[in-house]
Amino acid sequence: MAVIPRITRTPIARTPIARTLISGVLLVVCFAVGVAACGGGDGGPRLSRAAFTKRANAQCTKLQRASENLLQAQTPGATGEKVGDYLRKASDGLARLSDGLDSLSPPEAIADDADALGAALADYGDGLRELADNVGADETFSDALNANQKLVRRLNTIAERATRLVGKLGIDGCQLAA
Repeated sequence: MAVIPRITRTPIARTPIARTLISGVLLVVCFAVGVAACGGGDGGPRLSRAAFTKRANAQCTKLQRASENLLQAQTPGATGEKVGDYLRKASDGLARLSDGLDSLSPPEAIADDADALGAALADYGDGLRELADNVGADETFSDALNANQKLVRRLNTIAERATRLVGKLGIDGCQLAA
C-alpha cells in the first residue's frame, strides 16, 4: 500500500525527484485536510483515539482537490512566476492546515506525534515557499527541482518523517493501492 497514489498526469511526475517531492506534498496535504476539519482544539475535551482516526480518515477523500496547485505547477508551459505562484498557494494551504492541526485535541497518548506532524506540515510548507522563491524566470517545475536538490532532499526528509508519523497515528485512509 502506498500512502498516496502515483501521479502520472504529466511527464515530470514520473521523474524520481518529482515523484518523491509530489508524494510528500500529497501525503502532507491529505493528512492536513483530514485533521484540520476535525475540530476539538478549542480547550474542549480530547478526542478518543478512535474518533481522532475516524475524523482524519474521513477527510482523506479531499486528496486530489487539496493537491491541485502542486499538480498545476507541473503543467506543460508553466514556467517561472506561474510555477512559483502554484507552489506558494500549496505552501499557504499547508500553513492553514497546520494551524488546523494545532487546534485539534488528540488523545494524550498521541498528542506528541500529532504535534510533531503539525511541525512537519509547517516545515514542509516553508520549504515549498522557499522552492517557489527560487524558481527562475524561465524555469519549469522540473528545472526548479533540479536546481534546488538540497532543498528537495530536505523536503523529502520531512515527507518521510510525516509518513512515519501518519503510520504511528494510524491514519490509513490516505493509503491507496500503488
